[in-house]
Amino acid sequence: MSDSLELVRQWLEIMPEGAFDRLEGRIAPDFVLRLPFAPPGVPQEFVGREVAQQALSGSAKSRSPLVFEDLELLATEDPELFVATANGEATMASGKIYRNSYVIFVRIRGGMVTEHVEYMNPLNIIAAYES
Repeated sequence: MSDSLELVRQWLEIMPEGAFDRLEGRIAPDFVLRLPFAPPGVPQEFVGREVAQQALSGSAKSRSPLVFEDLELLATEDPELFVATANGEATMASGKIYRNSYVIFVRIRGGMVTEHVEYMNPLNIIAAYES
């Protein structure tokens, strides 16, 4: 399990920027990114490694790198499922500061990241993009 926990930690470092190449061979081709609280107009699900990577790297172009701080990472009774809580901050292209708190579920299966489900406050995202 410690290998999986370390993989989750590495995943959370590269995920916000869509830097999937830094975990070459560790992200499943059928990876699913779910954003149940995404603001209106943003899809709530991205299916497939390439589709998710495009979405994440696309959003990264409108801000400075989003870094998760105060990260707490926990294993669950399900040996494939991990839970993280964190705060994130980035500077938007407009100069506005974006801050949010996150609850994230990451599934590791067969040594690969297969699913990422992220809960955050959509109002913070909307405010960061307002003029």
